[in-house]
Amino acid sequence: MIVYTEDEINAAALAYFRVTFQNSATPIDLSDRSFCGLLARAFARFWVLAQSQILQANNDAIPAYQQDADGNLRSKTSRAALEAWAFVFGLPSDVAGVYGAKGPTISTGGVGIPGATLPAVLIPAGTQARDSTGAVVVETVANVTTDGPPNTQPVQLVSVTKGTQANLSAGTTLTWLAPPAGITVTIVLTSGLTSAKDAETDLELLQRLLRRIQSPQRGGTAADYRAWAESSFNVVTGAALNVFRCWVYPLRDGLGTVDNVITLDGSGTGRKPSAALVASVQGYMDTVRPVTAVATVYAPEMATSRAVQVRVRAQPSTGKNGTYLFDWDDLGAFTPITAHTGNTITMGAIPPNLAAAFAAGKAPRVQIVISTAGASPLPWVARVTNIGGATLTLDRTFAIAPTDAVDYFWAGSAIVEPIAERILDYVDSLGPSRASGTADANDAWEDELRLERVVDVVMETRDTDGTRVVQSMSPYATAVQTAINGGTFAAINRQPRDIRAGVGPELLFLRSGGIEVVQ
Repeated sequence: MIVYTEDEINAAALAYFRVTFQNSATPIDLSDRSFCGLLARAFARFWVLAQSQILQANNDAIPAYQQDADGNLRSKTSRAALEAWAFVFGLPSDVAGVYGAKGPTISTGGVGIPGATLPAVLIPAGTQARDSTGAVVVETVANVTTDGPPNTQPVQLVSVTKGTQANLSAGTTLTWLAPPAGITVTIVLTSGLTSAKDAETDLELLQRLLRRIQSPQRGGTAADYRAWAESSFNVVTGAALNVFRCWVYPLRDGLGTVDNVITLDGSGTGRKPSAALVASVQGYMDTVRPVTAVATVYAPEMATSRAVQVRVRAQPSTGKNGTYLFDWDDLGAFTPITAHTGNTITMGAIPPNLAAAFAAGKAPRVQIVISTAGASPLPWVARVTNIGGATLTLDRTFAIAPTDAVDYFWAGSAIVEPIAERILDYVDSLGPSRASGTADANDAWEDELRLERVVDVVMETRDTDGTRVVQSMSPYATAVQTAINGGTFAAINRQPRDIRAGVGPELLFLRSGGIEVVQ
């Protein structure tokens, strides 16, 4: 459809009048304020509105997107039409019985240790706090009784506020809205709140709709099973089950079988669905599968004994006056932790270069590997504020304490956390094992943790201004090493296994303290 501007339509109308009345005895007045001039302008404005409606109706007739001049994709189809198409094709939202776009979600996984001025203070579930902007409200998940002062009992937090604004990083200070007597006014997040999403955009809804249209149900193809699982709902309550991804394995358990491995949105073991959710998805799957098929829903195998560790050796960029350099030289060796308190660690002897950096007036960083169950895979970085004998005092209090005689620390740097976060994102992007050879051939996904991909991830890590933070990774033979749950580190790719009937294929995940970024 050719679209004309208002001035082009106005000029065409005036030309029509000029030709129509060219033989008139009285010359026709076509000025802007004349009758014919005003009539032409009114027609032009009407037709601009009319053609925009015609154009939108044309775009709404077939769900599609277009690429703008800036290279970005956008939906040509209006939101109202997308919602209508979603209803026609049964594309569920996240509200029971409602079809259409998914709404924003809350963030989860927050942890903090409340300060206490009185002993045994009860912090009820639902106690709320707000961030410094005032835009994000969070609340406690369960009742917690402090054991202080000083208190060491953490609280678990989720957001009340929805959308990505509710994702708060570790170190964020929150203010209690109505703190119980004996609790300090503020609390600092030791683990951030993550996984919140904004409401589904037009483009995201369109892409979900196109998958449904382009891969229609054909009586039980692999694409059908994926679509069924990812749009499943509780057959009793009608509530959406919010399966993030389904991985399909036709014939994995023999002729007539289809195994479906489901995962949630999130990180690490947070991607593994509960047994109750698996059962709910199974219940829905039984209502839509072909009657001749044996369709089984699994959670991926994620055994603690198989948790992965990744150690990378990175040479920081020397730019920005040494911003990215390690604060001290650990000589390529970690230091075991023999004892700890809330904010101290003790060892056999202080590393000489650490002591020298502190004596020089620095607050050198240490990178502590915390393997204790429940700890983050990310290294725990803190600054040394005092050295007394063989004990370091740190500027942070442990949310989850290290395990004495097991855990250890390396030198710290500004590059440690951003690199570790990118490695975590990479591992979280992997799908379950394809080792059996039965995974859907038309849905290629990466399942193996590969050393060269880790190198790519590390080398592409950038500062907020786009500056690469790593100069090189060497020596290459030890630039990236992996281990399994405390085993020996070696330069080995890690292939998840898929060898047992009755158990879902393995999905790789990182151990607590599973990422180390060292010199």
